[in-house]
Amino acid sequence: MAAEQIQPEYEGAPKGYQGGPEMTLMEHLKELRNRVIICAIALVIGCLVTFYFWETILGWMLAPGRTQMPGLKLTSFSPTDRITAIFKIGLYGGVAIASPVIIYELLAFIVPGLTPREKKLILPGILGVVAFLLAGMAFAYWVILPQSLGFLLDFGNDQIVNSQGIQQYVSFVTRIVFWVGVAFEMPMVLALAAKFRLVRAKQLLAFWRYAILIIFIMSAIITPTPDPFNQTLVAAPLFFLYFVGILFAKVLQPKPVAAAAPA
Repeated sequence: MAAEQIQPEYEGAPKGYQGGPEMTLMEHLKELRNRVIICAIALVIGCLVTFYFWETILGWMLAPGRTQMPGLKLTSFSPTDRITAIFKIGLYGGVAIASPVIIYELLAFIVPGLTPREKKLILPGILGVVAFLLAGMAFAYWVILPQSLGFLLDFGNDQIVNSQGIQQYVSFVTRIVFWVGVAFEMPMVLALAAKFRLVRAKQLLAFWRYAILIIFIMSAIITPTPDPFNQTLVAAPLFFLYFVGILFAKVLQPKPVAAAAPA
């Protein structure tokens, strides 16, 4: 069973470009296997690196809590708490480190018929994905975590003694930092959707009222506190990034093909 060749209908493709050679189903499966193996190797390497520096990373994770509660130490409530927390640090860190390789292999598999001009956009695109991921993680670490921990650790402080379990604290921090980083990928997702004709910038702009609602729902899921301040703290930059994504979509969306003049 051969894959169909589709003639490009937008600017940027050389005349007569057919999107690459045909591949059989078995060749597609073999390519998928090879790319999954590469992603797995990258993930294992990323996890090993993170495991090696887990104590340093745990110290970084404790820093926002210690700004709110000096002398904060974590407690292990079961024999497996330590290893579970270290494994979680390694896994999330490994995914973050391996993300450029994973994204490249994913794009290379799902869009094999890229034109030469489009292939030049892969490296800037990957760099953009990594930059937005790091920006989101930094925002979560420096802005959201201190505010959230300040609210949660002081809530009912006169009646409750703070004793933080290592597994619970690590889960709390990794969840916020990782998923805020993922949420900051919104401009790249919108740009990719526009590039492959799934949506147009004009449609995204008309959708902005619904985008506000969706963004606030996302913020409520990401943030662990019930107060609207922290939810707005997450929602505000995401709303800004939505319009950045519209700008990216406007730049990258293929131009409509002019209808051929009747003979």
